[in-house]
Amino acid sequence: MRAHVPERAGRPSAPSRAPSAPFTRARRRAATALGAAAGAGVALVAAAAGWYAYTETHAVLEPAAYAALRTGTPLTSLALPDRQIQDPPSDRAPAPPEGADCRYYRASGELFVSVDHYRLCFDDEGRLVAKGVVPRAGGRRSATHEEFTR
Repeated sequence: MRAHVPERAGRPSAPSRAPSAPFTRARRRAATALGAAAGAGVALVAAAAGWYAYTETHAVLEPAAYAALRTGTPLTSLALPDRQIQDPPSDRAPAPPEGADCRYYRASGELFVSVDHYRLCFDDEGRLVAKGVVPRAGGRRSATHEEFTR
């Protein structure tokens, strides 16, 4: 058995929409926006971690190179890393020599741990006037070794 329902005269039949369809689209748009924001946040954190790793590993002065440095040597003749550290441990270091410009380098390329730092101080003429080891956070103060020239 078959039944036939005639179409309404003058109006084609439109597909009926459920009353929840606008809410479904709004939820989908909100989920897409939240997903994009979360993805951007993850990308930003990854970029920051990458930049930290790059800057910290390019500010390492090898212990043998540090030991070979002699006070009185001009800065231009020293083979130093291409970067200095961004957050020097000046609170753990002894007072720098009067009028000296100090640079800090990491003693190790380890990341996310406290390491010893090397402090190199130069006078106005660019000569190395002091070099010293700044111990890692929590390290013994007696481990600090400083060389000066005057």
